Formats: sequence, C-alpha cells, structure tokens
Amino acid sequence: MPKTMIELPRCIAYYKLSNLAVQVWACFTLCLWLSFIQSAHAEDKSRIVKWKDEKGATHYGDRVPPQYSDRESSIMNRQGITVKRNKPINDQEQALDLAKLEQDKKDKALLGAFTNADEIDLARDRNIQLDLIALENLNQEKISNQKQLAENQRLADSLTKRKKPISDDLSADIAKNQAEVGKINQRMSDRKQAIENTRNRFDADKARYLSLKHQREVVAP
Repeated sequence: MPKTMIELPRCIAYYKLSNLAVQVWACFTLCLWLSFIQSAHAEDKSRIVKWKDEKGATHYGDRVPPQYSDRESSIMNRQGITVKRNKPINDQEQALDLAKLEQDKKDKALLGAFTNADEIDLARDRNIQLDLIALENLNQEKISNQKQLAENQRLADSLTKRKKPISDDLSADIAKNQAEVGKINQRMSDRKQAIENTRNRFDADKARYLSLKHQREVVAP
C-alpha cells in the first residue's frame, strides 16, 4: 500500500483530535464564564442597599436609583449588617482635594527649581531688575516733563502779572505737560506695584521652600 494512503488517515485523526481539543477548551471557557456571572449575580442578590430620598425617607433595594446616586448609602448583607458605606464627596471636599493636588504640584516644582534658599533671592532680583530699570527711565521722563511744565507755568505767571493774555498754545502746552506727568505717575505706580508683587511672591516661595525642607529633615531618619 502506498505510504500516502497510510498517512492520510493519521492526518484526519490528528485533525479530529485537534478540533476536539478546541471544542473542549471552548466549553471549559464558557462554563467558567457562566460560573463567574452566576457567582456575581448571586453576590448581587445577597446584598441589600439602603439609601434616603430627598424627604429623608429610608429605602431598601438591590441598587440605588440613579436620581439618588449623589446621596449617602450603605450596603448590608442578608443579616442586616452594614458591610460598606458610600459617602459622596461634596463640592467643598472636592475643592479641598483639588487645592491639595495643586499645592503638591507647586511644592514639587519649587523643590525641583532650587537647591537652596539663596537661589530664590537671586531669582527674585533677576525678575525685578527690568522693572527697576523701567522705573528709573520713567523717573527721568517725569523730571523732564516737570521741568517743561515749570518753565511753561513761570511764563504763564509772568504774563498774568503783566496783565497780558496767555496764548492758547501756552495753555495747551501746560495742559499737555500736566497730563503727561499724571500718566507717568500712574505708570510708575504700576511698576512699583509689580515689583512689590514679585517680592511678595518670591518671599512666599522662600518661606514655603524652607518649610518643605524642614519637613523633609524631620521625616528623614
């Protein structure tokens, strides 16, 4: 008998065995999945959920209705023993949690940006340097405008003493000088406030940095 005629039944038998193994594995997986679902369903049936409605009345069931999901509830077993409490987070608690996360993020960035407190002072000085230069330039501009204003005002006073009319151009120059000095004063005030804000911010960062460093030293063995 040819060799191929002998090997063909073997191949068919091997294929059938492989197919049978796949079917057995599929049945096993299906049974395992059904068992898991049945177990979860039985566990869900064995619990009792308690919650209160908007009027304060207590209700029991297998799950909390969606409209009461934001209220406090508890899960009890069939013996009436509370096994879990679900307390929703209110807006205030959520805000506190978010604030803590934000503060932790800032603390991490602060500790990563500086190796000692002196570096914070140097960073502060660098940040206010441009404002100090701008403030000095504004002061020089103010002095120049005040000088022009004083000269125009003396000329106007001289004309008034001699009972001569003050020209419209001179009056316009005086008004312009006064307005310019007022604008410069406002800009200088803004710069001074910016410098003060920067100093306060870096002082707060320095105090926080030293506090965090101290906490680490206390915690470290």
